[in-house]
Amino acid sequence: MSLPDDQLRRLLDGEIDAGELAGDRVMASIADRVFGVKVDPAVRPVKPRDANTMGQPQVGAASAEPELLVEIIPGGAAPLPNLDAPSPVAPIPALDTPPAIKRRRKGLILLGMLGLTAALVNVFMGLGEFIPTCDPSVHVTCGESLKLNWLDAYRTAEHVAWGETGIWGIPDMVATGASALLFLFGFRKR
Repeated sequence: MSLPDDQLRRLLDGEIDAGELAGDRVMASIADRVFGVKVDPAVRPVKPRDANTMGQPQVGAASAEPELLVEIIPGGAAPLPNLDAPSPVAPIPALDTPPAIKRRRKGLILLGMLGLTAALVNVFMGLGEFIPTCDPSVHVTCGESLKLNWLDAYRTAEHVAWGETGIWGIPDMVATGASALLFLFGFRKR
């Protein structure tokens, strides 16, 4: 079903007559797709832009109007509220935080403060001031190194659990940061 080039060129130039379009289904389909011209063999084809001048309703205009899905009930409308008159408004009570959340917040603040204090005291003074360190007969540094190494905290009787004060290690940084976050999360509101 190939179209002759001349016939297609005449269709695109707008020089083809309605009789030829009505007689050829392929040409009618092309005219419908390209120009929006509906071709019926019994009716002369009309372009949408020319429909208003001929008294026919335009196809595009009818489809452009949205169909409303609102049912109009006769008998009046509901009265509108008077915006000038003061309306009785009850005061809105303040929302109180439940006691369980208050306790949880206080617990986070307390836990964070204790952890932060312990981590900072350990780095700068050493927890060896408060916890007994290893015996000096075990190693030369026992009793002198007072900072508790957090990864070996369960082996306080050995010299590897103790280090020099004033030196930050990764476990010290993690303990300080985690305690500070707990402390700050205690102040966060939901």
